[in-house]
Amino acid sequence: MLTLILLIFIVIVGSGLFSGMEAALFSVSQSRIMMFVDKKRRGASSLLKIKNDLSKAIIVIVIFNNITNIVGSMFVGVMAARVFGSTWLGIISAIITILIIVFGEILPKTIGENYSEKISLFIAPILLILIRILNPIVWLLEKLTSRFSIKRNIISEDELKMLSELGHLEGSIEEDERDIIQKVFTLNDITAHDIMTPRIAINSFQKDIIIGDIKSDIYDLNNSRIPVYDNSIDNIIGVCYRKHLLIALAKDQDKRTIESFMQGVIYVRESIRVDDLLQLFLTRREHIAIVKDEFDGTNGIVTLEDVLEQLVGEIVDEDDEVVDTREHAQNEAEKSDIIVEEGEDRPELD
Repeated sequence: MLTLILLIFIVIVGSGLFSGMEAALFSVSQSRIMMFVDKKRRGASSLLKIKNDLSKAIIVIVIFNNITNIVGSMFVGVMAARVFGSTWLGIISAIITILIIVFGEILPKTIGENYSEKISLFIAPILLILIRILNPIVWLLEKLTSRFSIKRNIISEDELKMLSELGHLEGSIEEDERDIIQKVFTLNDITAHDIMTPRIAINSFQKDIIIGDIKSDIYDLNNSRIPVYDNSIDNIIGVCYRKHLLIALAKDQDKRTIESFMQGVIYVRESIRVDDLLQLFLTRREHIAIVKDEFDGTNGIVTLEDVLEQLVGEIVDEDDEVVDTREHAQNEAEKSDIIVEEGEDRPELD
């Protein structure tokens, strides 16, 4: 009788142990494991190896779980028949089945899910050894089930957006942090054309103009970088810095031309995506680019500030008279069209 009770206990504990391990491995996230690896937590490197090829670990767990449940139940049945006779065999089998469902499946999996990180870190080194020992069997079973396996992404863009939203609702992520995370994913959906300052709103200087002749214009500038063109705005050949012009004027260097202050500039197509544009600015260490249209004419200018505004909103300093330069330029263009249309001579009727 005591042997039977001990055998039932071993079967239930064994089943619960492997069921809890399975639930824990499925529940712990890849990002948490990588964080544990960075912090050098014990068992983290083994757990990362297991998580990267989870099918091997699941095969080993399923093998031991089924051996425990099937073989153990067979021995329990034989032992019960000897102790109580075949009459009680059905009742004892039903009781054992209920015990395994509750204490060998439901409860252990609940515990495994709730304490997935601690359990996974603890069992990972042991499980990795078992995988190596049973490698031939694991390899064979993987081959048999390989056509039913599907490679899935660890996490998608939509899931990251939802996680940031859930983090905000739970209080672990601030509202501004959530907004920035959400906006990061829009950078590859918009282009330089969408955020540029159109050519109608560009402040620029002819390359051979004398700075002494445009003192008032220089003093009134709000932009720190001014495009420099040769004959036409469609032929922008560089940029100059307002601070350099002001320093020259302060030193009575009024006879110098704009060209003498000119520095190089980068050119981009209006179709370039904003995430690529950001990388270009960072790589080239530039803050401004000239946006070219399909005919190689100047369509507008785009700055690093324009890119950053897609993440943090409009950046307005104390000298800015207009919040959104692009929108203001479009409104001004529409007003100009209306004025021209109203001022046109209309043919008189006969």
